[in-house]
Amino acid sequence: MLKLQTAPPNRADRRWIAAILLLGLALRIPGLNGGLWYDEVDTLTSYIRLPLGTLLSTYDSLNNHMFYSLLAKLSVTVFGEQPWAIRLPAMVFGLASIWALWRLGRLVAGEVPGRLAALMMAVSYHHVWFSQNARGYTGLLFFGLLATIFLVRGTADPRWRHWLAYGLCLALSMYTHLSAAFLFFAHGLAYLAILVRRLPDLDRGAILRPLGGVLAGLALTLLLYARLLGDMVNTFSGVQAGPADALDAASIAQWANPMWMLSEMAAAFGPFGPLGVLILPATVLVMIWGSVLVARQSAVLALILPVHLITTTALLVLLGFRVWPRYFLIDIGLISLMLIVGAIGIGNWLATQAGQADRARQAGMILAGLGIAASLVLLPRNYTAPKQDYPGAAAYVEATRPAGAPVIALGLGRMPFERLYAPDWAFAERAEDLAALPIDPARAWIVYTFAKVVERRLEPVFAQLALTHEKARFFPGTLAGGGIVVLRPK
Repeated sequence: MLKLQTAPPNRADRRWIAAILLLGLALRIPGLNGGLWYDEVDTLTSYIRLPLGTLLSTYDSLNNHMFYSLLAKLSVTVFGEQPWAIRLPAMVFGLASIWALWRLGRLVAGEVPGRLAALMMAVSYHHVWFSQNARGYTGLLFFGLLATIFLVRGTADPRWRHWLAYGLCLALSMYTHLSAAFLFFAHGLAYLAILVRRLPDLDRGAILRPLGGVLAGLALTLLLYARLLGDMVNTFSGVQAGPADALDAASIAQWANPMWMLSEMAAAFGPFGPLGVLILPATVLVMIWGSVLVARQSAVLALILPVHLITTTALLVLLGFRVWPRYFLIDIGLISLMLIVGAIGIGNWLATQAGQADRARQAGMILAGLGIAASLVLLPRNYTAPKQDYPGAAAYVEATRPAGAPVIALGLGRMPFERLYAPDWAFAERAEDLAALPIDPARAWIVYTFAKVVERRLEPVFAQLALTHEKARFFPGTLAGGGIVVLRPK
């Protein structure tokens, strides 16, 4: 049986996590009320505004994170339709996931590594970004970490309470977003690997109780989705079939390529300059070292991260889905934990090799602190701009264009302006839409976003606009590729 550190937190430990959570809250409040970005506008206008009964029976897009949509609707009902209220459940789940990582960290690695892992995630740029994003990803992270705690406990001590709690986390994760299935698939493979190793003296409880918990979780998941099963089949069939438009299909093919995801993740190391080339492989090596150390305490936990990364990528490619980096936010807790444990272990080893065994603990803490400091380098970027500045672009155009000058929101810029920020403008998603407008595009102001995608889709249109228009303003955003371009007639 594993010797997990299951003693209740002492007063010092509770004070530490309270301070970390307060820091996390302070980092997540600035910008919480900024303009909504593309997916958030879609969530608000397509789902949160629906009557409750209609919302509970609507699954026409993977963009509907069911449990999040319900919580956001409750928040908006109580506080009004403000961006911060729409994002409030994401922030609460974000803070709760910091607490859950602390509990997992102290369970398998001890009090100090648990605190440091929670601190690393609290100051993570990506965690802050998603904690201010009105989507279900921080909910997935929270329920995923809770499930992982019960998996570790259940592996060491297969009591019904651990596995039934695991099943509840499974159902709530799946109700938040079905991509949770990838994590629980990885959990299953990791647990099976442990069972195989224990075969000589395996007892029935190690099989029947986990199976019972998983079946209970799946039954609850089916109950939650019972009214949506027909819609879900049609939605997933449409995603797998892909778009009929060749240009849309080309964009999807790019996003479904794992190399695109890797390039996006590598771009996150840009603020480190030339050091970024070294930081990525060094990070991987520290994580591997941390996984080896964690495996001594919980082999199943050490297996989850690599199994999830590999199987999720493979399944997304196999199913023809987009390999978005956001599908891997659920791993950020385990990544933080492995980095902290690995940094402390490497520091200890270096000090011992240098004949400074009495300073091994301090060396480990220094190296872990450097890792947290590296996270802080990226953090300020979160406050430099909104995710996408649709309200800023709309206000600029309205204040600057000549009286009576028409405005066209083009391509992927159409939906947010049409539904929320500038419903009185003209809109064209494709070249034929533009040609059908009773407006001469040469006289109109043009607003669009996701420039690389839109300019590729509408290449002939932009070849003509290059002759008649000039760039008036660019509104940057923290969403990769999500800056908003405003063109005006020359």
